[in-house]
Amino acid sequence: MKHTALLLLALALLPHAVQADQTPVSVCVEALEQLKTLHMAAPVYKLTGGQERQYLADADRPAEVTQLKTIVAGSCSSEPETRRGEESEAEHLHLARSPGFMEDHDRLSIMEKPESRTPEDDIAEHRKRVAARCPDVGLSNVWLVHWVPRG
Repeated sequence: MKHTALLLLALALLPHAVQADQTPVSVCVEALEQLKTLHMAAPVYKLTGGQERQYLADADRPAEVTQLKTIVAGSCSSEPETRRGEESEAEHLHLARSPGFMEDHDRLSIMEKPESRTPEDDIAEHRKRVAARCPDVGLSNVWLVHWVPRG
């Protein structure tokens, strides 16, 4: 029964564990990244279909952490070198979903809107910077750290 529940949890995460370049992110890496996010001392949220934020209540955070730890225990390697690789991938994924990278993506989105009147040269320069610095990763059905954009 425990293995069935773990399998169902892992399968629930799998569709969301694909990066934009279609490179699959392992269930282990996704769970490790989400644990890192939930261990931060900041509010976290998921984006809903309408791009609205659904925040995780503090009282519900321990249950989410427990669920992710179960997935990690069942899907991550016990071999030290492989596990270090999984943790390294999770760290890269966590950085890609970090507020700084998300702010760069958001700024580019605003610049690209026709009403922004941003010069094409500035948009092109910002696109290059985002492409070089900020990997494009999936953001649906994952916990993200709340941040306040700089004005």
